Amino acid sequence: MLIYLINIFLIIVWALIFRIGKKTKLKQILFVAICFLQCILISAVRYRVGYDYSMYAIGFFKMVIKGFSKMSYLDWEIGYILLNKIVGIFTAQPGAIMVVTSVIIMAGPAYLIARYSKNVYLSVFLYVNLYLFYLDMNYLRQAIAMSILCFAYGFLRDKKFWRFLLLVIIASTFHFTAIYMIPVYFVCLLKINSRTLLLYLFGLFYYFMLSDGFLKFLLSRFHTEYLDSKYIKLGITPTFAVYPLILALAAVILSYYVKNIPRNLELSIHLTLMMGFWQVVMTKHSLFERFSYYTMIFVVLAVPEMILAFKAQLKTNLKAKYVSFARGDERKTRSAVRKAKRKTTAAVYSVTAAIAVLAFVHNMVGLIIPESGAHGVLPYQTRYEIEIPSIDAFFKG
Repeated sequence: MLIYLINIFLIIVWALIFRIGKKTKLKQILFVAICFLQCILISAVRYRVGYDYSMYAIGFFKMVIKGFSKMSYLDWEIGYILLNKIVGIFTAQPGAIMVVTSVIIMAGPAYLIARYSKNVYLSVFLYVNLYLFYLDMNYLRQAIAMSILCFAYGFLRDKKFWRFLLLVIIASTFHFTAIYMIPVYFVCLLKINSRTLLLYLFGLFYYFMLSDGFLKFLLSRFHTEYLDSKYIKLGITPTFAVYPLILALAAVILSYYVKNIPRNLELSIHLTLMMGFWQVVMTKHSLFERFSYYTMIFVVLAVPEMILAFKAQLKTNLKAKYVSFARGDERKTRSAVRKAKRKTTAAVYSVTAAIAVLAFVHNMVGLIIPESGAHGVLPYQTRYEIEIPSIDAFFKG
């Protein structure tokens, strides 16, 4: 656990340093690069960290032995198999695939945040606290698919379907569930209003009513290994859904608070609500936790976008309120504008701080409650003789 806390601490330190002086795009890119290099290092040198680590290490070794004569392994997708075969040309050490996948997996989120985030400091902080970083050390195939989809965000935002579809298809060659993003594209075309919000609620209601029969029918034909498994019979404890659902609720409230919702904000609200939808669903069937992450990766952009919209609307409201009391007096009007700005800034700082603190609490819950931590990232160990003091027992005790 210590290594993850040090990682978070260093991210906060870099944020404080890079916020000094004038805000520039170069400084933001450097900040993102440094933070993700830290994450890549932690992920690349890990050993038996993540529930699926051994499965992927063994799979790599077996695929290397068979070479290019057999381009299949279990039910894994061709893109991931080909990646293993290519890495296997140079080495048969399982640690090599962990290094390569760590770089590929982190490249997408790093690009996404550096290119599109309205607050890179908060976005990076959310990335490491929403279990996304831990997922990247566990669900390797899905994490690569998510990384590829990060490059599709601009096409989703700008409604360029065919380019978006191309990247979804490429992502699906690493994990077939990436196909889920096709219906996401069309849902995101809907205008945010009361009717759309009701559709989400009715979707949840009907899912809980009909899911057992639907899943039994679906899994009897595809992925029969999941039929009657714990991933279908059991759900994930609702504790882990609390923070994502707080963000989803905030998105709903914001949709009524902001008078004019631009495309960026509309997309942010949709992606946050879809994350919340699957967070509720996974409390019944844990298998569907995977779908939540496809939109959660974009929530690291959505939260700063929603804060910016809240700031603009609050400033407009306060300015209109205070200026009306000035009754045309120029001096009082200037004073009213300054007062509105001060109160808006204070409110935004408070909201941002609350989001960051709750994100950290969410992270700690994921590390403390499960015996092996979220996605099996505890205890952390490396392939090298590096002794990292363990503080896990202190927190879990």
